Amino acid sequence: MSLPFPKRSWNQVLAFAASFAVACTAVQAQDTSTYPSKPIRMVMSQPPGNAPDILARILSDHVSKSLGQPVIIEYKPSAGGVIALDAAAKAAPDGYTVVFAGPSALTVAPYIKKKLPYDPFTDFLALTIVGQSANVLVVGPSLKVDTMAQLVQHIKSNPGKVQYGSAGIGSPAHLAGELLNALTGAQMLHIPYKGAPQALNDVVAGTVDLMITSPASAKAFISGGRLKALASTGQRPDPALPDVPLLSDTVPQYEITQWWGLVLRAGTPEPIVRKLHAAFVAALKDPRVQSQFQLQGVVPRMTTPAEFEAFLKLERVRHQDLIKRANIPMED
Repeated sequence: MSLPFPKRSWNQVLAFAASFAVACTAVQAQDTSTYPSKPIRMVMSQPPGNAPDILARILSDHVSKSLGQPVIIEYKPSAGGVIALDAAAKAAPDGYTVVFAGPSALTVAPYIKKKLPYDPFTDFLALTIVGQSANVLVVGPSLKVDTMAQLVQHIKSNPGKVQYGSAGIGSPAHLAGELLNALTGAQMLHIPYKGAPQALNDVVAGTVDLMITSPASAKAFISGGRLKALASTGQRPDPALPDVPLLSDTVPQYEITQWWGLVLRAGTPEPIVRKLHAAFVAALKDPRVQSQFQLQGVVPRMTTPAEFEAFLKLERVRHQDLIKRANIPMED
């Protein structure tokens, strides 16, 4: 079989291809070695002003100084984090787009959204978890209960009448409420909102009965006597609310926490991944950053990308199971 080019021409083609590959490799090495050479954007799946936003600002300030480039926060909070992840999926895999997201976007959306504009399992690279927090179950003035046991009894005595608020279908507060339903056999009615602040304000106003939310969001209302904290959802007492009993003391096996992490576009060069990971881990190890996190009721955490990926796989299995048990319908 003859070649499509004369032998001499074919050798020239091969030589050019080899030299082009070497040149591309050199360009890539040069790009990664000078990273970052422009601002980095941190896409937020949460709205401004809440606990995750505060954490992101703390980290972005520290990492900006260590990398010598601004880390600019960009808010894309709609659709349970889908819009934020879509921004990363459409970005170049060059390390200049980092997404700050929690379980709604990373481990819940694949099981409650019929269509996603990206592949949630292959389009992203896990960088690190940054923090974890127990939530707190708070009741408003409309609910005359003082303990978790009284609340469970009240819900069972009034099936479908006790309302709990959340930041929307598939949000951590929604899943936390459904887990309580599943473990107690109770039937609370879910009231979704566009964001956690709106839901919490309605609990304070007595429009809805209760919410499972972050201690940072609820603490001022609790201290002011406008909300009553009945239980913490973690495995151990919350340092932000040390006198609040564990929900698992009343409902065995109940444990649910909120966490946040950073992901990149899949295909980001390994040298850039290592540099970004080192910068965020250094920030999370800084005593000042840790102190600021703890003021928000958040325990700083740091993982390797492989550890975060393994964690995400376990969380997806757990959330998929809970969504099935709660019969949460798929959304368009």
